[in-house]
Amino acid sequence: MKKFKQVVRLVVLTLLILLACTGVGIVGGFPLKNREQYLDKETTIELVEKKEDEDESGDEEEKA
Repeated sequence: MKKFKQVVRLVVLTLLILLACTGVGIVGGFPLKNREQYLDKETTIELVEKKEDEDESGDEEEKA
């Protein structure tokens, strides 16, 4: 009886592995993220502008 249980477990395990392989084969593997989503994105850089008061006072200090 023990030998029969071991054989049944081995057969069931083999069937489960075959079912998993078949499922992956049909679906096409693991889904990967599409790179096309990121190709059109532009890199944006935020420009930090100084206030007019800071520019004028900075120019005076540099000249002195």
